[in-house]
Amino acid sequence: MSAVTSSSLSGLQAPPLPPRVSAAEAEHYYHGLPSKPRLIARTGAPWHPPSGPEAYLRCKELRIPGQHELLTQLWEDNLAIKVHDILNKNHVDWSSTDIVRIAHDDEPDGNLILWIGVWVRPPTRLSYEAGIEVARQCKRLLLDHGITDVDVELRESNIIQTVGPRLLRPTDIIDPTAILREPFTTTLGITICAEDTPWAEGTAGFFIAVPGVDKLFLVTARHVLFPRAENKHFERTSESQPRRNVLVLSEASFQEHLFRIKRDIQDQDIVIASQESRIAGVAGQDDAESQAIREDAEHEKKKADRRAQTLTNFLQELLGQWSTNKSRTLGHVIFSPEIVVGAGQYTQDIAVIEVDASKISPADFPGNFIDLGTKYTPVELTRKMLPNPNLNARNFNKFTWPGNRLLKLSGPIPQAEMRHPPMSDPDGEACIPVLKRGRTTDLTVGKATTFVSYTRNLYFSEPARRDGAAAVSKAWAVIPLDKESGPFAAKGDSGAVVVDGVGRIAGILTGGGGGANDACDVAYVTPIEFIMEAIHKFTPLADAYIKNALSA
Repeated sequence: MSAVTSSSLSGLQAPPLPPRVSAAEAEHYYHGLPSKPRLIARTGAPWHPPSGPEAYLRCKELRIPGQHELLTQLWEDNLAIKVHDILNKNHVDWSSTDIVRIAHDDEPDGNLILWIGVWVRPPTRLSYEAGIEVARQCKRLLLDHGITDVDVELRESNIIQTVGPRLLRPTDIIDPTAILREPFTTTLGITICAEDTPWAEGTAGFFIAVPGVDKLFLVTARHVLFPRAENKHFERTSESQPRRNVLVLSEASFQEHLFRIKRDIQDQDIVIASQESRIAGVAGQDDAESQAIREDAEHEKKKADRRAQTLTNFLQELLGQWSTNKSRTLGHVIFSPEIVVGAGQYTQDIAVIEVDASKISPADFPGNFIDLGTKYTPVELTRKMLPNPNLNARNFNKFTWPGNRLLKLSGPIPQAEMRHPPMSDPDGEACIPVLKRGRTTDLTVGKATTFVSYTRNLYFSEPARRDGAAAVSKAWAVIPLDKESGPFAAKGDSGAVVVDGVGRIAGILTGGGGGANDACDVAYVTPIEFIMEAIHKFTPLADAYIKNALSA
């Protein structure tokens, strides 16, 4: 076969364009690809929708382009630049240009494609008419350069900054990874730290949003992210300012989490060995009891084997996608006033983090939820959150275990109710049962008292500490539910959101009073209304609201 040259093809007419892209073709042309992009326009053969009594959509997949000497020679030389010139001259808001091979998964080769991504910026979309004109011009360009075997396709495609993997969705308890994946999910209570101070870990509080701003923000306590020596006002209002990055888990905590998963996998090996021993013990015995033992052992062995495999896959996912600080970067601090006595004489101890879209897409964010986990059974937690059912039967704010374990946040607890609770503890004393999920003590239940506490904060400036009165602030006090429940909080739980049984927010945990160890006898909470008041003073967050809260 004779070589094809650019000059011999320069006068060729572009092949006829396929019929206009229908709604069905736009929706299903890329069926099977991960992001399911929408087709805008293309060159190439007509698309035939599935037909017949057993019609089904064939899945497509992306493949390596393979060897193409002419395209390889020209693409980075000047061909890509010329493609971009066409896009720019036609005012196409393009996001990417790729050379790929796209094939049905049941065919050997597929077609070589100049694949053009176009940004999706609702409510506008690139029209078919504009898209097909661009496709025609790009196809003409390819032919002018002697490239006859490459078609042009335009599809909707945004660029996602792949700094790290997205936070995971929580799963049902039937998933062996349900609890182990919790530190990597969008639920509240995940462990965070500043990249510069990984030895000081705390807890993520709750997410907020701003109307008309396609970003998500996370609130926590300032002292989780800033050392005591740096107690001064912080704002980041320009991209030229250095970022104060916030991580999901320090390196030490990440390694500790990996160890837990590895140990769980080893535990499954022990279970498998014990079940094999049970099976061996009834080998050759056909009586009813032996058969029941054999069936039960085989069932338990299969369960353990499935769990071990699922955990192994999850371990490999974490090792491959979460093992570096860069991949665990949640976002960066944009606002954190100094720790002082704030409005209402409550401790002002807050920091607001702008969450990287690569971690949580604002459009896909499911809302503020606390994963109740498996520390308590539904019965146990319900009884703890309703400590005196006889006296509290009339109270409408009673806890109900959510079927998916996710307790939704639903607005603030009114200050009047904090001071005059409608509920009582087993001794008949007025209180509000509250819970939180924190880095150190996990899910805990306590009682918010009707009296505020006063604390003298060591974070305040030296003159304020010397002055004494200037360093004293108020906080809502939370005490353990009972002697069996253990402390409500400990070191590392700072920043956690504290809520009642229906998800109404009391505030965030900013500290506690205790003895020689890290556990708190009394935990201190800054009320939510004062937190939001302080946040609203920062102009970019003046209209911020608690995401998905009923009060928003």
